[in-house]
Amino acid sequence: MRFRVFHRTRYLYRAPVRDSYNELRLRPATDDKSRLEFFLLKIHPPARLQHFRDNWFNYVHFFEVPEAHTSLTIESQSTINTTSPYQDGKPLGVRFETLKTDLDDMLQPFLGGSKYVDVSPEVWRLGIDIRDGSDHVFEVAEAVMHHIFREWTYAPNSTNVSTHMNEVLATKRGVCQDFAHLMIGICRSLGIPARYVSGYLYNGPQSQLRGAQASHAWCEVHIPGKGWFGLDPTNNVVADERHIKIATGRDYHDAAPITGHFDGPHGATSGLQVELEVRRMDG
Repeated sequence: MRFRVFHRTRYLYRAPVRDSYNELRLRPATDDKSRLEFFLLKIHPPARLQHFRDNWFNYVHFFEVPEAHTSLTIESQSTINTTSPYQDGKPLGVRFETLKTDLDDMLQPFLGGSKYVDVSPEVWRLGIDIRDGSDHVFEVAEAVMHHIFREWTYAPNSTNVSTHMNEVLATKRGVCQDFAHLMIGICRSLGIPARYVSGYLYNGPQSQLRGAQASHAWCEVHIPGKGWFGLDPTNNVVADERHIKIATGRDYHDAAPITGHFDGPHGATSGLQVELEVRRMDG
């Protein structure tokens, strides 16, 4: 599928702020399943953009606005072609025993706890119940996805970006970010490498997908000998060509679309406006 994405974020401040420093993970990822044709990033007030690759190989832009300003607008436009990682079918039949022999050091960060993810005895017990004796890695990961979709309530505005997985575990409510964290924690507790994905979701005219109105999040699990495969517990679907990947990491902290800080009075931010449009360009 070929998509055009428009994403604008605007911060409003009650009083002038200055020395704003920001990191952006907004450039769609390019790999064998996605090809970026066009990307443009605009900042207002105007700022000099620089970029680097972070520890997780995400493309990160950063900029500073030293002078006083009362608003900050970040706008990205991109055109991208995507292909489903599942076009050759699901990676079924890989047994758990391969997780002990086929994992390299690069996968270790995706097996333990992180800032928003916990691998506790409680999570492990839940994972064991969901696994129910199955010996196949992807099938168990899918079962985790189905369980979260069935047992947790999708509740917009019930959490925020700093909500920990344990709170979602207790309340059984949340949004896409929370369900991704929960699935990551359960999978890791079972020894399945799992990582967080931030991106966009195309919700076509006949679709009823949650999370397409803003930046979306899902989970990817690593299947030995096969690679990374995405699962979207918010919608109970595999992450296919409708899912546009931006960044990956251990959790939201590593893959947040926009992070930053500024100097100004406490509580200076008075408003946040977000516009997002994902338009299909190939019919």
